[in-house]
Amino acid sequence: MPKTKLCVLAFLLCVVVAFPQVRDPLPVPDIPGYKTLKCDLHMHTVFSDGEVWPTVRVTEAFRDGLDVISITDHAMYNPRGADVKIDLGRPYELIRMAAERMGIILIQGIEFGQGDIHANALFVTDPNSLRTNDLLVALRGAVKQGAFAFWDHPGWKQKAEWFPLIAAAYDEKLLHGMELINGATFYPEAYPWIEGKKLTIIANSDVHGLVTGRRSPVTLVFARTADAAGVKEALLARRTAAWMGGEVWGFEEQLRGLWEGAVKVENPELTWRPGLPGVLLRLHNLSAIPFRFRALEAPPWFAVSGGELKEEKALGVAVRIGKEAPAGRHQIDLALEITNLHVGPGRNLRVKLPLRLEVGKSVE
Repeated sequence: MPKTKLCVLAFLLCVVVAFPQVRDPLPVPDIPGYKTLKCDLHMHTVFSDGEVWPTVRVTEAFRDGLDVISITDHAMYNPRGADVKIDLGRPYELIRMAAERMGIILIQGIEFGQGDIHANALFVTDPNSLRTNDLLVALRGAVKQGAFAFWDHPGWKQKAEWFPLIAAAYDEKLLHGMELINGATFYPEAYPWIEGKKLTIIANSDVHGLVTGRRSPVTLVFARTADAAGVKEALLARRTAAWMGGEVWGFEEQLRGLWEGAVKVENPELTWRPGLPGVLLRLHNLSAIPFRFRALEAPPWFAVSGGELKEEKALGVAVRIGKEAPAGRHQIDLALEITNLHVGPGRNLRVKLPLRLEVGKSVE
């Protein structure tokens, strides 16, 4: 085969390897003033106890529609040290250029622990200098490097409690956030701590093997700028949400923005005539987040069924109009509870849909 053709084939092979053929867009709307970034900030490679080379993580992230990742290999647990040189900065260096080419924001991170209590530090500059089994010493060193630090899997191997070691780190202002979700596990005990102690909500995969299927969980970061500096500012400002499957936990302002950016009312002007059973309200979900809802407030003659607005789908919602509905034009602010958007322990997002209804006169 001519040398030119060989070069072309080699180039194409590199492109195929570097850029997976299919990227899940994983659409989530921006909110006013901020870019919504989809992040996984806790994952492992063969440089600690993971099962994949670092390049796999960046190609998975591209395929899965993520915007930001951090490889956070263990500082002191390196079971593959006989095969891979222990260098906690190496994964970042190996994929830094590939991440840039793919448009993935890469953040250098590390995981360290003391017994079963672990924390991650992001935006570290010298992870190898943080290799210690003393959690407070490691956190102090990370914060000196300008890190954002969060408590990992608070109920791992034990019932989640506000442990003395965590209390000491928090009192020293060494912890900024907490994993409400790690892998497939939600930690309900952590939710009141996040709210009461003003910690940042985090949700991560903590993946060690290959990622298969649609990515879950995800930290949604609402950043002023789509770069590492914007991610760090948003994390410190607590502008995040935790998304796992069909559930999202966050703060009211951001979750309201997600709902308003994702859900469109296709027919806000409704018309009804006596004798008809009702009307159909058409909603369209533009995002990968489903929304489950139930009606809270409406005129007594305006009854709305609850339902689920599935991801990237439209839904016709049946509205039953009572015969006592007065003729004329009505402004109706339909109040809904979005039962899978959680704005605090025991509290869900409440929204209003502004509608107009024209009720015709009955024909005798």
